Amino acid sequence: MPAPVSPRSRLRWLWLGLWLAIAVLLAGRAAGRPPTRGVILDHLEFGRRLVHGEDVYGPWKSDPDAPMRPLHAPYPPSFGLLTAPFALVDELLGLRAARFAWALLQVAALAACGLVLRSLLAPRAPPARLLDDTRWQLLWLGTFVLLARFLLRDTHGGGGNLINAAFAVLALHASERGHDRRAGLWLAVSLVTKPNLVWLLPVFALFGRWRTLLWTGAFGGAALLATVALQRFDVAPWWRWLQGSWAMTVQPDPWAVPAFDFPPFEWMNQALRFALARWFGTVPDEFVQRVAWGVTPGLGLPADRVASAVRLGTLLLLGVLCWAAFRLRRNAAARPWLVAATLVLSLLLSPISWKGHHVALLPVVLLLLHRAVGQRARGAWWLLGGWYTSCALLGGDLVGDDCDEWLNSIYVVTLGDLALFAAALCGARSATLEHEDPAAFDRPLQ
Repeated sequence: MPAPVSPRSRLRWLWLGLWLAIAVLLAGRAAGRPPTRGVILDHLEFGRRLVHGEDVYGPWKSDPDAPMRPLHAPYPPSFGLLTAPFALVDELLGLRAARFAWALLQVAALAACGLVLRSLLAPRAPPARLLDDTRWQLLWLGTFVLLARFLLRDTHGGGGNLINAAFAVLALHASERGHDRRAGLWLAVSLVTKPNLVWLLPVFALFGRWRTLLWTGAFGGAALLATVALQRFDVAPWWRWLQGSWAMTVQPDPWAVPAFDFPPFEWMNQALRFALARWFGTVPDEFVQRVAWGVTPGLGLPADRVASAVRLGTLLLLGVLCWAAFRLRRNAAARPWLVAATLVLSLLLSPISWKGHHVALLPVVLLLLHRAVGQRARGAWWLLGGWYTSCALLGGDLVGDDCDEWLNSIYVVTLGDLALFAAALCGARSATLEHEDPAAFDRPLQ
């Protein structure tokens, strides 16, 4: 007679089947989109132009909605290094294969985030027993459910935000284990493809990870040289991107049309600067008319005072993060919380912060859920419940586009980001109090 199957073995296969089903669903959903839809089309064209030495920012004339729109204006030319291999897949095997390959990379990024965060939270847990760790599987499933709105948006459209977040988490993991070269590679890839996580540089510096930063500079410089070489040593694309990024960052009137054809304002942009401009200043009529439910007037302060409030808010948040990173740098149990806070800060301070970008919340949501379950922390439960209900659950599919746009106009997602940023810093402080020993990294957070 065959040996009976143990309940643990059945559970192991159940978890494996669940995650494989989710992976197939995400990849198949992305690959099955209509051939004329999705940001992945921009990614493929951007990579193709880079390797062929064409103008990466030239208008994409095949776009019927905006025939003169420059291609991927907010992205640095080096972003094409990430997407060029998938452009080659498109040329050899067709668009559907390229979509599927990109979706597999997104799924791999999601899996990497989960595995790395588990290793950081429970470094002594053997990797071979991962499928037997039911408690961790439930935590990871809960995190996936809480972030499903943002994960589905990023993976369906073909965005690179989940991939970018995975690079940052991998950089922390490698750095914590003394693999500075590998950490520098991951961090450099993250920054040269989408530099919105640039705030990780001062945080890693405050951690004392100078070798990691040196390798980051070396790999980043190599990527820059490779990009210039592929562009026939034409530095004009880089100069255009630098000028456009700087102009948008320092633009005194956030409602004005940005220079260099960077994306104009939309209510979906949940960056902190627009939230402050909306509540402290006056919303122009053209944007008020886009909200069917109406826009509550702000304080009506002049543009120069609103700009001062934006600068003050930016410096305040950066200062708080850097002070916390400096004070808690010696305790490894706090460092995952601090990096999670940095990812949240990147959403607040980036000039463009769409909903799909909020997959960067994955580390902080997992850490808070881990604390809520492991320590029965009521505050973490209330925060996650309130954040999920107001920021992640009430999407347009559930409440309708008019309500969704009104929620955008009051910047409820930005308020949620601020709450999660504060919670991450509090979590770092709590982790330090629980693990005063600087070698606490060798013990799991329980």
